[in-house]
Amino acid sequence: MGLNEYQASALSYLLYLGETKATELSKACRVPNARIYGVLEELSQKGLVIIRPGRPVLYAPLSPEEVSEALISDARDEIRKRLTSIESYRDDFTKTASDLYMRGGKVKVRTPLIRVVSVGDVSLDETRKLFRSSKNDIMILTRAMEYFKDVERELRDAAARGVKIRLLLRSRNSLNESDAKKRDETIMKIKSIKGLVEVRVTDNVLIRGNIVDPKQGGRALFLVEEEGVPYYLREAAITTHPGVVKGLADMFDLRWKYQSSVPD
Repeated sequence: MGLNEYQASALSYLLYLGETKATELSKACRVPNARIYGVLEELSQKGLVIIRPGRPVLYAPLSPEEVSEALISDARDEIRKRLTSIESYRDDFTKTASDLYMRGGKVKVRTPLIRVVSVGDVSLDETRKLFRSSKNDIMILTRAMEYFKDVERELRDAAARGVKIRLLLRSRNSLNESDAKKRDETIMKIKSIKGLVEVRVTDNVLIRGNIVDPKQGGRALFLVEEEGVPYYLREAAITTHPGVVKGLADMFDLRWKYQSSVPD
């Protein structure tokens, strides 16, 4: 959970022993006496250990719940700092690297057709990236969009930037009652987004996915509809190939115009 070996050992034994002296803790956890005070100070700075001044100084752990929350908070701070640092170099790196890119090569790099990812956390993260990068259009072809809550912030931000969002879901009579209810909830939520948002329904969805900015080359993530197959056994494909992205967008447009209707 982000602690080094000495910190983890000292904290584990402190949780077991309760309030104790550094020398006693050192013997129990086998962190050298010369290092134990520094380790306990590090744990204190992370908000995991309470130091009680006196003769001798005593050390006490927080509750497991408080320790967990402190470690999570510390990890979030580190991730934010790391992300801020990387983002601060992005423009300089892109400019410098673009001047050098393929300068010494003789063959132009071909855009790969697809990249396969697992369905779940990875595909969700890629979907968020798609929505964050959108500039003009987002096309969503889905069953009931059960994952709406996981990408809601990105969609609202995209709409606020003026991105046109079109959502094509399964019609109510093609779903069971439970999925139909989820679909209706999604429709209500997405219609609450301020901006150019359109929703239509269709009886069948053979390919599910998200298509972004097809007129500008764009990107897409898609998977084949396989009812009854659990998500952890499925795979999704990501593509930046302009031909594939345009083909998926054309398929979406045809179904949108000729095989869909406004939901009740």
